[in-house]
Amino acid sequence: MDASMLQGRRISTGGSLLAGRLISPADFRRLLISHRRMVRVDQRTDCLKGLRDLDTGEVFLTDERRLLDAWR
Repeated sequence: MDASMLQGRRISTGGSLLAGRLISPADFRRLLISHRRMVRVDQRTDCLKGLRDLDTGEVFLTDERRLLDAWR
C-alpha cells in the first residue's frame, strides 16, 4: 500500500469515520511520547497504527511495518 492511497484515508473507530493523515514513523513515535492527549485508533486490517488527538480531533496514521525500521 503506497502513501498516495493512504492520504486522506477514512478509518472507522467504533462506528464513526475519521479522516487520517499519513505521517512518517519518526513523527508517529514523537507523537507517542508527546504531551498531547492522544488515543489509539489502529486500523489492523490495513496494518496501520493510528493516534487521534483528543483536543483537535486530528488522526495520524503510519504503516506499522515501518514503525520499528529505525531500530532494526
